[in-house]
Amino acid sequence: MTRARSNAVVGAIKAGDILVKNWQGMTKSGVIIRLGQLFSKGKAEFTHAGIASAPTKIIETNSAGLQENNLLTTRGSLTYDVFRCLIPGIGEGAAQVATMMLHNFTQGGSAQLPYDSKGAIRSLGRGTSSQSSDRINKLLDKLFAGGSEGFFCSGHVVYCYLVAMEQANIAVQGSFPIENMQAVFGLESRFYNPSFLHKHLSDNKNFKFIGKVKGGVLV
Repeated sequence: MTRARSNAVVGAIKAGDILVKNWQGMTKSGVIIRLGQLFSKGKAEFTHAGIASAPTKIIETNSAGLQENNLLTTRGSLTYDVFRCLIPGIGEGAAQVATMMLHNFTQGGSAQLPYDSKGAIRSLGRGTSSQSSDRINKLLDKLFAGGSEGFFCSGHVVYCYLVAMEQANIAVQGSFPIENMQAVFGLESRFYNPSFLHKHLSDNKNFKFIGKVKGGVLV
C-alpha cells in the first residue's frame, strides 16, 4: 500500500487559477524579464505566468507560442504562487477562453499565436485603462482570416479574464459594466508584466492567494 503524500491537497488548483512562476534558473528570457522588472511595479522574482486549464495543467505562452503543459511532469520542478478569482464563473470562463484559443489556433505550430517579446518589454511602461471592446470576436475574425496575434505570458492571462468578463456581460446583460471589469483588471492586458500581475492579484479583493504550489500540490 502506497502512503499518500503528507502535503498533498485535493483540489489545490482549479481551472482558471492564475499561476505566477517563482524565479528559478538563469534562462536568457528569465534574466531579461527579471532585470526589466527591477524598474517596474512588484517583485522581480516573478518572471512568468499562466492559467490553469485543469487541476494538473497550465496554458501558457512562451518562446514556443501558446501551449499546454503538465504541472506534474513537464512543469513538475517549478514553483508557482497561485491566485483564485472569487467571482463565480469568471475564472472558469477565462480557462475556457484559453482552451478555445489553444485548440483552434495552435495546430501545426504557433504562427497564429506567437510569443510577443516586444509586448513583454512594453509591459514595463505605464498602462491605459481597460475597456469593454468585444475583443474576442475581433480576435476570432482576425485569426479565422489567417492573421496572427502575439501575446506574452501574463498579458495572455489577463486577456482571457477580460474576455470572460465581456462574455458574462453579454450572457447576463449588465452583469459586468466597465466599472466592474476595471475593478478586477483596471488596465489593458498588455500592461501586466509578471511582477506587476503578482502585486495586483495580491492587493485585489477579487482574488485569493491559494499558496505556493509545486508538482500540483501545496508546498
